[in-house]
Amino acid sequence: VQPQALKGDPHERFNWDAPILVSPHNPARLYFASYRVWKSENRGDDWTPISEDLTRNEERLSLPIMGRQQSWDNAWDVGAMSNYNTITSLSESPVEEGVLYAGTDDGYIAVSGNGGDSWDRIPVTRLGLPARSFVNDIKADLHDANTVYAVLDNHKEGDFNPYLYKSTDRGKTWRSMASNLPKRTLLWRIVQDHVDPNLFFLATEFGVYTSLDGGANWQKLPGTPNMGFRDLVIQKRENDLVAASFGRGFYVLDDYSALRDMSPEVLKAEGTLFAPRTAKWYVPRSNLGNTGADYYIADNPEFGAVFTYHLSGDFSTAKERRKKAEKEANKAGSDIPFPGYEALDAEDAEQPAQVWITIADAQGNVIRHLHEKASKGTHRMSWDLRHASTRAIDPDRTSGGGWFNRGPLAIPGTYTASMALEKDGKVTPLGDAVTFEVKPIREGVLGGMDYASYDAYRSELEAVQRDLEVLQDRFEQAETSLKGFKKALSRTPASPAGLAADVAALDQAIRAVKIKTEGSPARNEIGERNPPSIQSHFSTAYRGMTTTYGPTALHRRSLEIAKEMLSEIEPEVSRISDQMIPALAQKFKSAGAPYIKGED
Repeated sequence: VQPQALKGDPHERFNWDAPILVSPHNPARLYFASYRVWKSENRGDDWTPISEDLTRNEERLSLPIMGRQQSWDNAWDVGAMSNYNTITSLSESPVEEGVLYAGTDDGYIAVSGNGGDSWDRIPVTRLGLPARSFVNDIKADLHDANTVYAVLDNHKEGDFNPYLYKSTDRGKTWRSMASNLPKRTLLWRIVQDHVDPNLFFLATEFGVYTSLDGGANWQKLPGTPNMGFRDLVIQKRENDLVAASFGRGFYVLDDYSALRDMSPEVLKAEGTLFAPRTAKWYVPRSNLGNTGADYYIADNPEFGAVFTYHLSGDFSTAKERRKKAEKEANKAGSDIPFPGYEALDAEDAEQPAQVWITIADAQGNVIRHLHEKASKGTHRMSWDLRHASTRAIDPDRTSGGGWFNRGPLAIPGTYTASMALEKDGKVTPLGDAVTFEVKPIREGVLGGMDYASYDAYRSELEAVQRDLEVLQDRFEQAETSLKGFKKALSRTPASPAGLAADVAALDQAIRAVKIKTEGSPARNEIGERNPPSIQSHFSTAYRGMTTTYGPTALHRRSLEIAKEMLSEIEPEVSRISDQMIPALAQKFKSAGAPYIKGED
């Protein structure tokens, strides 16, 4: 679809990176540039030139190289060189149709206010720059029809300084926006936020920079390698910044919208929580399978609601401060004093400050608490759109459980998040609460359960889970007691004759319950299937909460079966825990047995 020279025209000179532009006013209208600007009204099926030659239009072999004009017999390899006297950048004002800007590789900026019918050529010397400075980028302001930005460089003449200019009168006058950008830092691209006119991003030879105040101050964005970034684009729906590096792939800053609210006053506040973008409700999965190193796969954006927050205070611990001071002393070659045992014990006892984010639904019900170690600066924390796990808490277990240890999905709707700081046992609210939405990525063809019924099933499931785990805990304690009684038999002064029969009866009762709940040990030993247990029916019922479709009649029936089986086994466990074990413990005590842990 590349435009072609017309009959009688000279060779069409295109830059190595010839600019192409989709009009913000008509998606079928394209602009492309060679040494002149072309326009298509039918997505590139046909092209019409709308400008004359906007460059210097020189014979490049006559230009000086290394300070003088070279011989024709030199080893010219024109095929390996980029064209010269070409247009390198194009832009159309999204505010006013037909306001066009073009920048060249030989020191000119051209402006048209009538869709290309006429053009004003502006030499870059008017900006105070060397005559042949390269226009790397030109961008019409997204909010004002008269404002335009130009990114230039002059590295071909050994000048590596950053050149960034702004005009508020369509190119008649210009002022620098380079402000505090480091010297010897080439600039390549600039993009402006579509919401905040004072928020900019700048691609440079040494990373990506941002300005929150219209270019008065620039800060380098962390997280990108210290190398050249040649292009930037904003995905407006998601508020994502996409940066293309020169040789190291693409980088994406997900949801930078918090930068719009980072005023000096906000950054000085003790803590601020910024509203996240709408969270997409779905169940993540991978369709790729185990491919090893066959494919390169970058990380997906963090799933769920991702919160950006800022803390202005220093929350380092005494140990961290000591180690920092010792590191500096090491660098200086100084002595490192012994802090003393009391100070070291105090370091060991100190609990790091924690930042908490609490999620609540529209009715104010707390859904989840998130927390991490507090530290100065801007950070992110994500909520996986799930309730907290309702599985029983085992103080001795620090991990494990897999998917069964996760809470069920929260339903789509409106939620609020609030932030607090926990320090030295005191919890202090920070900033204002924020509101956000959780929405499904699509409406399922089959519909599924309505959200109210989904949430009601979750509550019913949690109640059964609690009853089941209380019963399991009581039974496990009974098994522990049985082990203690068996050990106590040989260490009791009295004759074991009467006690042994009671221990054997307890053993038989526990074994009978275990077979009912876990199946035949003999079957398990060889891998033979047992009839479905309470746990297997409950696990099936729980799977109804693992999809966005919601629980089906099958899941509900499994939950009812689990409840029935639970009610049948509960009296047997109660008899063991409430009658047999206390009675046997008293007999051992009366017989002079040593104290058995867990038996008062």
